[in-house]
Amino acid sequence: MILVIFFAGCSVTRNVSKNMSDSSKKFLSENVVESIKDQNITKINFFIQKAEIEVVNQNGKDKFIGSVKFEKPDKYLISLKSRSGIEGARIYLSNDTILVNDRLNKKIYFVTSLYLKKKYGFSQSILPLIFGDVVFEKNCEDSLEKCSEDRLNIECLIKGAILDYKIDCKKRKAISVSQKSGLIQPGIEIKYEGFSSIGNILIPKIVEFEDSLYDTKIKIRILKVELPWNGTIKFIPGKGYELIELV
Repeated sequence: MILVIFFAGCSVTRNVSKNMSDSSKKFLSENVVESIKDQNITKINFFIQKAEIEVVNQNGKDKFIGSVKFEKPDKYLISLKSRSGIEGARIYLSNDTILVNDRLNKKIYFVTSLYLKKKYGFSQSILPLIFGDVVFEKNCEDSLEKCSEDRLNIECLIKGAILDYKIDCKKRKAISVSQKSGLIQPGIEIKYEGFSSIGNILIPKIVEFEDSLYDTKIKIRILKVELPWNGTIKFIPGKGYELIELV
């Protein structure tokens, strides 16, 4: 949760529309896993050029403008701006490194990827959930059942957390995922709505997080996406910034 706050032609940039592509067909029970994986946005490089982020908690309501660049297999560059367009933070994540460029206070925070697990109880491997992807491990495939009334429930053990997916069989996408138990505190649920098509991939237009334990809600509206994206990620640290290690 904290990371979200703090953090169809070839290569066509387009606004996310409300229309759903005919390519989202009902999948066959014998290739459920591959059908779902084929809809994951993190299977290719992408650039979410604009997203509106709204955070509501006991302290009130905050709104941000965000962008996300993703380069396979595990690099992310996240920019968070105020509504007036001033960038407050730039966050770089890879499999083993996290760098946060705090532009307002002229500081750079750095940690290893183990920090997320130690501090907040989750692994970077589940970050694709933010974009509506389904993260699979072998145990998920072993417990698969057939679709019933165009719905499929999948329970997965991912890095110590038990996640309960609800899949729309026509869209081949998760419509919600919640944590039943594990390292992350129970009570977190993510819902996906307003699916739109870019090429053959559906992405959710709205992603909603609800954390009942900390009484926090986060709504992300994805407005503009470049998919696939042909760029590369570069993190440029602020000149003269104070370097701080988080432990």
